Amino acid sequence: MAVAMELQNRLLLYLDNRRYLNSMKQYCETFLEESTEKTLSKFPPLRYIMEIDVMDLLDAHPEMQESVFSEPVLLQRMCNEILFACLQSTDCEMKEDIQFAQVSVTLRLKSVPRLHDSNPCNYNGLVTIEGLLLSVSKPESYVYHSVWSCPEECEGSEVILHYIPKHPPKCYVCRSILFENSGSRRCGEQVSAMFDVKNQKLPKKFFIADDLLSQLNLGCNYLLHVVVTNKIVKLWSLEKNNHRPAPLTTRSPKDVEDLFKACKGVPWKFIYCLASSIGVNVCPLNCFMHLKINLLLSLTSIKANAMTGASILHVLVGGYDTRFVGEIMTEAAKLADRSVVLGMSNSVVSTALIGSSGGVCLLPLPLHIYNHKQVSSVLSAIETGEINTGTGMIKMKSAVWAQGMDFKKMILYNVASVFGNGCRGDFGEYYDDIVEFVLQQAVDPVETSNEEIKALKDVVDYIDLVAGIEVNLNDATENLLQNYFLAARRETTRCVSPGSMSALVATCLTSARLCRRNVANIDDAVFAIWLHVSGSPEPRFAPEEYLQTPADVKKLQNVINNFKDWLEQFTGTCLLGDFPA
Repeated sequence: MAVAMELQNRLLLYLDNRRYLNSMKQYCETFLEESTEKTLSKFPPLRYIMEIDVMDLLDAHPEMQESVFSEPVLLQRMCNEILFACLQSTDCEMKEDIQFAQVSVTLRLKSVPRLHDSNPCNYNGLVTIEGLLLSVSKPESYVYHSVWSCPEECEGSEVILHYIPKHPPKCYVCRSILFENSGSRRCGEQVSAMFDVKNQKLPKKFFIADDLLSQLNLGCNYLLHVVVTNKIVKLWSLEKNNHRPAPLTTRSPKDVEDLFKACKGVPWKFIYCLASSIGVNVCPLNCFMHLKINLLLSLTSIKANAMTGASILHVLVGGYDTRFVGEIMTEAAKLADRSVVLGMSNSVVSTALIGSSGGVCLLPLPLHIYNHKQVSSVLSAIETGEINTGTGMIKMKSAVWAQGMDFKKMILYNVASVFGNGCRGDFGEYYDDIVEFVLQQAVDPVETSNEEIKALKDVVDYIDLVAGIEVNLNDATENLLQNYFLAARRETTRCVSPGSMSALVATCLTSARLCRRNVANIDDAVFAIWLHVSGSPEPRFAPEEYLQTPADVKKLQNVINNFKDWLEQFTGTCLLGDFPA
């Protein structure tokens, strides 16, 4: 008892220092002024919403940590008692007609420290859960204040509850069953919201009420502050979980930093080497490098979109379905914060796109296998940047990765005009290398080594590090991209749609971002154009030998230099300098 009193005194001191008490007293005075004897006889509720910064509270009174996290209901009761005391301290005579049960403080917590893994099945008390909002039901009413009276009209027998009980209470005087005074019932609005909770396979439903409804946005990440008592989970408050850019002084993973120095910061060389760590057990190192680079750029653009609002790069792979492209995309999707495969357990496009917010919506099967409605919904979402949920439109926050080839019912490069550009997939040029690789894997299977796992983790950490960099185009880079776009449109409009310009700019900016630069330069533009030409349909603008991806970086140097010479002639633009060796 003495401990509880001490905690309440410290809470009272904190509320006084932060001027909560003054606000609570003014709220009580307003409540009494607006009340009359007639309304007071019906026991109206006095609800006060209090937002507490938990970090600030614990900084001022560290000894309250146990009470906040282990006994949050006790903390709420203390707040109720303080609010009732504020009510009793007013000069209004009507305060005598207010009972303690009519007073309630609704706690809204923010800046809650996470002391352990948030699994409400294993903890009691205040728990923080991280989840992605998948769906919200229609608002429905719920009862937060009910008054029960005795049929025998026993004096002082009214019972005030903040819910509707399963069985009516009994009068403590005559033991008669009480009836609810329906005129005194007070209702609020609540919705049931489904969240994809981190580290849990099945989505979880929470009831969210009143002032929290305005904070709900589908596809957003939230930190849910819930109270678990007797295996009953009740949500108290929620906060949007926003990603913040890392400081520019933050060091990169050592291996990535060494690689960046070895590549002298040249974008095509550095990104080429960085992307080679994707799918090392699926195909030989130098195979499908155009695809791996595009996937790496797409992963970076997803994180950059969350932090800076940058454009998301979608990936459409053209070529034969030989399982390798699908497997590489599946392996790369593991590097994203989340990924959803469309067409398996998730057949509804809007659900898949919302569930993959902040990650990848993967279509591993050829596009012609999906039905027309699914493909149309995906293309509409990419083109408009919004997802049609059936009840409204929400912003799209995920990248779409798909593959396919030309069929009578689907011309792939008509689809590519929506994606922005295409990516070279499997056209059989790696047949000999893949046969030898598969045979070697069959004879001597190789498991993923710790070095490979660490390399992928370094890539993910590096993407998180650079995603918050704001990047702009300089004049020379912008002119080169425009000149190429106009020259390519004069050649053919089949593979250079109006959306290709946006994709070129986004690729160029993402390339500079991966190199930790604030301004995209000519190197980034040439690299973006090289990827675009490589993914265009045959016959391509540039000679095929200028688009190869050899395993030797020195040979790749010659390929890019030759491509640069061709690009100068194609666009009529003089590219100053040369790529460093």
